[in-house]
Amino acid sequence: MFKYLATSALLFASPLAAETLRVVADTPPIHSLTAQVMGDLGTPALLTEPSASPHGHALRPSEAARLQAAHLLVWVGPAMSPWLAEAREDMAKDAVSLPLMEAEGSTVLPKRGAHMHDHDHGHEEKPEAKAEDHDHDHSHDDDHGHDKAETADAPRRDPHLWLDPQNATLWLTLIAEELAQLDPDNAESYRSNAAAAAEAITAQAAEAAARLAPLAGREFLTAHDAYQYFEARFGLTSHAAITDAEDAEAGPAHLREVLASSDGLGCFITEPSTPSASIRLVTETLSIPAVEIDPLGAALPLGAAQYAALMDSLTSGFETCLKQP
Repeated sequence: MFKYLATSALLFASPLAAETLRVVADTPPIHSLTAQVMGDLGTPALLTEPSASPHGHALRPSEAARLQAAHLLVWVGPAMSPWLAEAREDMAKDAVSLPLMEAEGSTVLPKRGAHMHDHDHGHEEKPEAKAEDHDHDHSHDDDHGHDKAETADAPRRDPHLWLDPQNATLWLTLIAEELAQLDPDNAESYRSNAAAAAEAITAQAAEAAARLAPLAGREFLTAHDAYQYFEARFGLTSHAAITDAEDAEAGPAHLREVLASSDGLGCFITEPSTPSASIRLVTETLSIPAVEIDPLGAALPLGAAQYAALMDSLTSGFETCLKQP
């Protein structure tokens, strides 16, 4: 699984009881997957507020205390949250760390540029990249989840992996196995919960595929290139993102370039943080509606049901977008 996890696990040689096991997750979707595996045996804590940016964050004292107390940290990984990689090293060095993005078998796609995207990324052609083992203390060059190692010689990785339900089903098993190591008395319950959750996610993904299949081929514009994994899994096509290559707000030149070549789009996919001025400019220039989709589902109720609600919100959002006349 991860070469360094075994070392961390040795620090908890004595089994922990479910009621004393402290598990922390980094984002609402990862928290939801973890909650599904834990079931009635315990409740994971969310490290930060649901609306907190996973890319850059300064821990509050209560959040730092949560991290320091953790026996297990379940997170996307340092490519998503370089600040958490540093905080974990300083505050939770003895905790077992499960950076899901680095798990063998995870589908990891390269980060796309901010201009016209490659339009040939239906799920059948999607690269099923297997993450290699990565040292957990890599340093990072900015607050957008870019590894220093991901230079021109090694493409930067898109960290929004949870939007591919196939990754989610893999991760359920990994979470169950880490919990089983820490709490062996309940190992079979964790595994059973993970299997049931994976079956439900697979069924939901099949329903989403059936709903979205008739809409394939129509393009849309995004405020932030956060949906590549969902697009690739369900055969959708993004025309471009209006943010620049570093996910910063686009300058006038980039906006002019995108808008000049964006005829016939279904809609403009925005997020809760998209500036209203950008929404107004794009929708009025292109005469297309804006459809808000939050890739984190921060406004959805936190807990085991959040991941299913998130995937349904994405499916419904893209349906609304692509059914536009």
